[in-house]
Amino acid sequence: MPYLIFPLPAYPLETDMWTELKNESRPIVVYGMGNGADKLFDRLSVYGITVSDVFASDGFVRGHSFRGYRVKSFSEIKADYQDFVILLSFASNRKDVIDMLAEIDASYDMYVPDMPVAGVEEYFDKDFYNQNYDAIIKAYNSLEDEESKAIFSSVVNYKLTGKMKYLLECYSTRDEIYSLMPVEKIRRTVDAGAYNGDTIREIKEYFPNLDEVYAIEPDKKNYKKLVKYSEAESDITIEAFNTAAWSEDSGGMFFSSGNRNSTVSATASFEHTRDEIVLATIDNLTQGKIDYIKYDVEGAEAEALLGSHATIKSCMPTLLISLYHRSRDIFDLVNTVKDGYPEYSLYLRRLRCLPAWEIDLIAVKKHPKGN
Repeated sequence: MPYLIFPLPAYPLETDMWTELKNESRPIVVYGMGNGADKLFDRLSVYGITVSDVFASDGFVRGHSFRGYRVKSFSEIKADYQDFVILLSFASNRKDVIDMLAEIDASYDMYVPDMPVAGVEEYFDKDFYNQNYDAIIKAYNSLEDEESKAIFSSVVNYKLTGKMKYLLECYSTRDEIYSLMPVEKIRRTVDAGAYNGDTIREIKEYFPNLDEVYAIEPDKKNYKKLVKYSEAESDITIEAFNTAAWSEDSGGMFFSSGNRNSTVSATASFEHTRDEIVLATIDNLTQGKIDYIKYDVEGAEAEALLGSHATIKSCMPTLLISLYHRSRDIFDLVNTVKDGYPEYSLYLRRLRCLPAWEIDLIAVKKHPKGN
């Protein structure tokens, strides 16, 4: 798709979404409930920002309450307030939902706050941007093509402003992501964060010569589904591990949720349960040549990368690394790969969703000059 180029914000940055909200005189209403809204309320309390109401889409209101607020319908909000500011507190990758939210955004002043998926220790606000500006610029300049830089700058602008226009203009398709890879050469892969086998099904469509997958999934419920799929799979060999990819082999605490949000993070939400889990390196789990590694490990990408250093150095596999779980992932992980493995060309791609999730770094071994 065509990309709009948004320049990176000026340095030093003097304002951001949180500053604007703190100075806001109009009523602030939160759209949505659940874990995302809980994180949002906690963050708003840090700035002393008051919420006037909570609402859900018309047709989804059943007389329930959230955080002491009676949940209203959007129609009620529009009837109660002449002018107001909306804070979106849920995520979606569905086209119909995103299109609906874009219509609301066109008529009302709406923000989509950037909330870290794993942990809440760092927010991408103006102070964070100013403190990490050099590392952000370094990562931006490390990217191989204009599409990557456009996505990078649009995400940074979004994180600081909360404005969805930056996310609606710059995104990728799965076909575009896999077109960057030497798909014909990929036979043996590692899926770190294999969930229930959905991404294995996906790469089967794109890697015609796929033969073997090392599938790593720490969540017990997800692992059972993964094993069931693995046993039914007849086209390829899948070796499933009920462990978490980490920087060393050890025991650790894992926070299960039965979905994609299970994490090794010590700042998991109330929806998680504690489980003892084996932490293992990709280096020690795999044997022989590896052609591709996917890292989607809910905030432990840096540790998983460290634990696959020997495999990367010896095999130079294509890498696909999630960059959206922690605030610093979008530049820290890019710089980690750039500094540690200069043999790679680095690309950034992002699937269409709200907020800025599904951001991937694709690292592909450079071709020798003249080839």
